[in-house]
Amino acid sequence: MKIFLPLLAALLVVPIAAACGGDDDGAGGDEAFRQVMATMVLQISEVPPGMQSLGGSYSTNAEAASGLGGGPSEEQLNAWGRILGHGNSFQATAPSIESAITAITTAASVYQTAQGASDSFTDRVANARAADWATSHSDLAEFLQEDLVRDLGADDMLWLHFSGRKEIGPGDSRIITDDQIVFRVDRAWGFIGAVSTAAAGVEDRAFMLQQLEVLARTQAQHMRDGLKSEDLQ
Repeated sequence: MKIFLPLLAALLVVPIAAACGGDDDGAGGDEAFRQVMATMVLQISEVPPGMQSLGGSYSTNAEAASGLGGGPSEEQLNAWGRILGHGNSFQATAPSIESAITAITTAASVYQTAQGASDSFTDRVANARAADWATSHSDLAEFLQEDLVRDLGADDMLWLHFSGRKEIGPGDSRIITDDQIVFRVDRAWGFIGAVSTAAAGVEDRAFMLQQLEVLARTQAQHMRDGLKSEDLQ
């Protein structure tokens, strides 16, 4: 049986990203600033083949504060010096019998100072560690939560790897993984969320970690490059 999990079902949780991306298509900042920000997330050419973009968007602090996951308030974001966020989501367009990433969310936000970005990052990490992830993944049997350590070329990072078993068809139970990666590069921090489905018979819950590490390192470099632009000063 071929596997294809729709995005709304596949993206189990996205609370860590609340202060990164949003739903606004007319966020503050001038056009040059927004254009640079759009380069600081993963691009369609960098995600796995066969994925489609669901549309990029920008978020002001007011919009980020009203996002999913009970994130920081607008007042907190203002105090930390958050300027703007940008995000995009990608979804697989066709079923696959191979182990595959089904959906990816990529987001970045820029702050006035590295200290502000660090304070915001610390707050989100504290909230993430206190979250009841088992409840939010209640549809996964044999649920396992892991805190991974990887060298992403970032100043700070948190990688939460969730996995479990889900029956996606009669008599067809697969390993599903949900990776939530948040990382800081100087005065910007980014987020990658990815839901993956294992092929039949695959029991290794780390089946997509190497590819996700490459994607996270790619975005970290985009963020580093974007911060060098005069349009972000």
